[in-house]
Amino acid sequence: MKITTDLVKNNKFTSPIKASLLKHSQEYRVLATLRYLYPQKFNSMTTGESPDLQDCVNGIGIEVTVAVKENDMKVSRAFSELYQDEPKNIEKHKKIIESNGYSFATIKGEKVAIATSGTSIGEKYFFQESIRRKMKKFPQYRIKFERTGLAILLPDIPTSYAENHFSEWISECQVEPEIIYDFVYVISHRFCIYYDVHTNTTEKRSLKENESRSLATIGRMTAEGKLTLEDTEWL
Repeated sequence: MKITTDLVKNNKFTSPIKASLLKHSQEYRVLATLRYLYPQKFNSMTTGESPDLQDCVNGIGIEVTVAVKENDMKVSRAFSELYQDEPKNIEKHKKIIESNGYSFATIKGEKVAIATSGTSIGEKYFFQESIRRKMKKFPQYRIKFERTGLAILLPDIPTSYAENHFSEWISECQVEPEIIYDFVYVISHRFCIYYDVHTNTTEKRSLKENESRSLATIGRMTAEGKLTLEDTEWL
């Protein structure tokens, strides 16, 4: 992948991504990260439906999930729709944001952001919940793919404690052998951890801040139709 092209470096987002495109943007970001870090392994993988990422050539399917609280997902959707919806609905979106503990902040006199005054609580719980939400779907994926896995996108930088215990938290979620996923990728702003469920082994690859930012930009631009998987950035 070529993640530092002028198109990517010069791109400036002027508003939050549309709520309807958020999930696709996350999936493309995960795909971009995997292709960038493991170019030979994932060059045949693309986005799909059930599971989200598919490599039909090599028989690999990956479902994508995000480790966030349910309230944070509601707030994210509300913020995305805040200035894109009809004016009459603005107050409704603001109430959703504020009722979930967030406040508004102005950046450089122009851009509006939201923030919460609280600290991150229950990293383990929300991380494992993101896995449990997807576990029921894995049996149906095994019909179509030889190997099935999960990619967990972390929207916030995790604590060092969480980073050191992800593999343990993943193994705790396995309840029945027949619904086991073969592998898990945990993707953060500064790393990607690969966990092999069968061998209980991990591998970690680091990401620089500019690399992570570029991969997120490529993911969103692709979801918005400004890039395709055939463009230089993806090859």
